[in-house]
Amino acid sequence: MKIFVRIIRIIFGLVLLAGFAYGLMSFAKAAPKSGEVKAMIESGTDGSEWAYTAAPAGSQSAQPETQSAQNPEAGTADAPVVEAPPSPTPLPNTPAARAAALGLPAPPDIDITSWEFLLVNGDNSIDQYVPDKLGYLHPNISEVDIWTEPSAFRLNAGVDYRIAQALLDFAVAAKNAGMDVYLSSGYRSYASQQDNFIRICQNNGTSDGKDANGYYITMPAGCSEHQSGLCCDITDKWYGVKTAAELRNKPLSVWMAEHCQDYGFILRFPEGKEDITKVMYEPWHFRYVGVDAAKYIMANGLCFEEFVELYQ
Repeated sequence: MKIFVRIIRIIFGLVLLAGFAYGLMSFAKAAPKSGEVKAMIESGTDGSEWAYTAAPAGSQSAQPETQSAQNPEAGTADAPVVEAPPSPTPLPNTPAARAAALGLPAPPDIDITSWEFLLVNGDNSIDQYVPDKLGYLHPNISEVDIWTEPSAFRLNAGVDYRIAQALLDFAVAAKNAGMDVYLSSGYRSYASQQDNFIRICQNNGTSDGKDANGYYITMPAGCSEHQSGLCCDITDKWYGVKTAAELRNKPLSVWMAEHCQDYGFILRFPEGKEDITKVMYEPWHFRYVGVDAAKYIMANGLCFEEFVELYQ
């Protein structure tokens, strides 16, 4: 009996020993190799990731949980965002940028300090300025010569010599279109403008040269564009007193306002811009600024002050 019990104990012990040995072998097969343990330590991972790699290839548990690791909401890695290049915009503090801010096209590339852009008005006096050289035209363009010396009949038809040919071309074109042309007033000296200012003020009962609306009907000496020699009053005949009501719808006034830019001239004091120019509407007063500037100004309905402001 005792021998039988011992045999049973021995068999039971062998079974336990075999089970223990089988467990050790299984653990040894599943445990990470030394290189894998080192990689986990260096990467800061724990056994959870190793458990996925240790699973049999092709099984569901062998696939990494990329949804939580990359983008919990989308389930995939975020694609790189490629932004479209910004549309070209004018550089700040440039004429183009200032024009764009006003809804205007880019202005011409000019040197605003050049002689033809001399700004003369009630806020910008040229004091005793005198053009270097004057050119004189026949008032009604019965002759097409440009003189450098005045005479009794062409005294009022003098301008800065640099614009004399353009003015002549302008006037001749009007005559060829069937218009009567009279160059009634071009260059005036400082002294001549001073006398003109006093006379008009006396005739209109004003002391500052302004009308009831506060707009100049004549400019103080030094502030008149006529003194620059860059403008000319153009009418169909001589008028002792020029008024907008009488001249605005004259065929010559209409034609010249439509074609002046082709010869480098602008209507200097347009209707609707009196609050800017500070001068009453003058449909007879044309100012030279060059063809490029004139076309831009007239096409966009600007006055000269607004044009100059784009470059400052």
